[in-house]
Amino acid sequence: MYSAEIHGCKPVDELPTVAKRIDTYHGRKSVVGDLLCAHRTRLKHNSDMARRNKILTILFSAAIVGVGFIYSDSLARFVWKEYQFVKLATALNRNDALLFVKIGNYYFNVRNSGAYDLAEAEKYFMRALNTDPNIRDAWHQLARIDFLRGNLDGALEKINRQIDIHGESFMASFYIRGLIYGYRRDFYEAERDFNAFLEWSPANWAAHNDLAWIYFQKGDFEKAEATARRGMERAGENAWLLTSLGVALLNLGRNDEARSVLEKAMALAGGLDEADWMKAYPGNDPRLAGRGLALMKETITYNLGLVK
Repeated sequence: MYSAEIHGCKPVDELPTVAKRIDTYHGRKSVVGDLLCAHRTRLKHNSDMARRNKILTILFSAAIVGVGFIYSDSLARFVWKEYQFVKLATALNRNDALLFVKIGNYYFNVRNSGAYDLAEAEKYFMRALNTDPNIRDAWHQLARIDFLRGNLDGALEKINRQIDIHGESFMASFYIRGLIYGYRRDFYEAERDFNAFLEWSPANWAAHNDLAWIYFQKGDFEKAEATARRGMERAGENAWLLTSLGVALLNLGRNDEARSVLEKAMALAGGLDEADWMKAYPGNDPRLAGRGLALMKETITYNLGLVK
C-alpha cells in the first residue's frame, strides 16, 4: 500500500472530519486517504517542476542576452542589410561605426537608393564619429550636408578635418573642397583642388566641368574652353560640358561656334530625365530634380538667345 507518511502527508485519521465521513460512508477509508495524499504530492511535484522550468527559462534568456551582447554588432548588421530596420539596427549596434555611416548614407539618398532626410543623415554620421573618430566617410558627408544648406564655413571646416585625418586616401574630398572654395570665390584654392582630383580621376567629366566653371568665373574664357574640351576628350560629350564650352565660346566672341555647340547641348538635354539629373547632382533633394533639369534647359535657351 501507498504510505502517506513516507511522502510527508498526513495519515487518513488526521484528515479533516468531513473527509473522513465521506470516506467512511463509501467504505473506502484507506483508498481516499491515499488519493488525497497522492494529489498533494502531485501538486508539490508540479510546483517543483514549475520552479525548475522558470529557472531554466531565466538561464536560457540570460544566455541569449549574453550572446546577443557579444554579437550585437553582427546582429545589427544583419538586421540592417536584410530588413533596413533603422531603430532595431541602431539599438543593437554598439561599436560598428561603419554601420552608422551606412544608415546615414541611406538618409542622404546615396546612389539614389534611400530616403532623403538631411537631419537624420547628419545624426547618424555624428554617431559614427562618436563611435570611431577616424571613420573615413563621416566628416566628408557632414561637409556635403553643410554645403547643401549653404553653410560654407561649416562645410570648409568639416572637409578640412576629413583631409587632415585621411589625406589622399579619399580623393573625393578634394573635389568637394573645390566646390566649397568655388562658391566662396576662393578661385585659386578651388583650381588647386580640382586639378588634384583630376590627376587621380582624369576621366571624371563633372570635375572638368566644375574647373571650367572656375575659369569662367575668373574671366579666363580660354582656359574654360580648353578645360571643357579636355573633359569631352576624356569622358565624351554631354549636355553639361557642351553648355560650358558654348558659354566660353560666346564670351570669346565666337558666336557661330557657340550656337552650334549650344544647339547640340539642348538636343542632349532634351533626352535627359530626372534620374540623369540626380546622377549629376548626388546629395540633392530628389524633389528638386525636375526643377533642376528645367533650369538647365532654361540656361541653354537663354545663351542661345544671345547668339541668334
